[in-house]
Amino acid sequence: MRTRCAALFGAILLLAAGQVFSQSKPLSNDDVVQMVKGGFDETTTIAAIDAADTNFDTSVQALMALKTAGVSEKIIGSMLAATKKKAEAAKRTAPAAAAPAAAPAAAPNPDVPDDVGVYIKMKGALSEIYAEIVDWKSGGVGKSMLSMGLSKGHVNAVVNGPKSKLQLGMPMELVIRCNEGVTPSEYMLLKLDEKGDRREFRAVTGGVYHSSGGAEKNAVKFDFQKIAPRTYKVILAGLKKGEYGFLPPGAGSVGAMGGGASGQTVQGGSMQSGKLYTFGVME
Repeated sequence: MRTRCAALFGAILLLAAGQVFSQSKPLSNDDVVQMVKGGFDETTTIAAIDAADTNFDTSVQALMALKTAGVSEKIIGSMLAATKKKAEAAKRTAPAAAAPAAAPAAAPNPDVPDDVGVYIKMKGALSEIYAEIVDWKSGGVGKSMLSMGLSKGHVNAVVNGPKSKLQLGMPMELVIRCNEGVTPSEYMLLKLDEKGDRREFRAVTGGVYHSSGGAEKNAVKFDFQKIAPRTYKVILAGLKKGEYGFLPPGAGSVGAMGGGASGQTVQGGSMQSGKLYTFGVME
């Protein structure tokens, strides 16, 4: 009779454990406490933990509560092992980390313009200095050409209007974007003579076109620094009040004359209109 009672009690325990294993929700701390208080031994409780999906709270406070409720350290150790196993499985099944995004394209340099020209930097941004038309008026150059340069002659370059629309203060930062194979040494910075309704500068004396000849009194020396391919920075300081302009190479009668008053000599040239990047300097 006693043997039959023991067998019946064991069957009841196994039936209860089976109900725990088959529950749809994960096994929690409260479930473990109920099993211990319900009389399940360590082996059965640990088997239930190993077989079921779990969602244990393994914080220090939760573990202290389990100990107070009579849960053995062996069962608590099984709970900790199940939690660790679940975390490792989650890592293995997690989707691969997204590949790092491609590095963004380098931002365009605001100090490097796209087009050839002369630019002024104002409030951190570049603004184009627009070119004005230059008319060349001969003053004996024809005679000089006929005499193979033995007679004196000159060309006065005329820009209509008393002043440039662009009036600036000192100091100023400019950027020159050149054509391929050209440097700012082939440009001339000229101080223009103000003649009422026009501005002038003398470009040529004699049959040999020399940048330190007729233009000597108008030319202003300047330095430049390369900041990118075909792009140069020019800092101007100490210019006197007046009208100025950058004469690019090949800008009319002077042909390739220029060089920031470098003294380059070029023979020949044509009597045609050219261009000048003009600006004025205020007090």
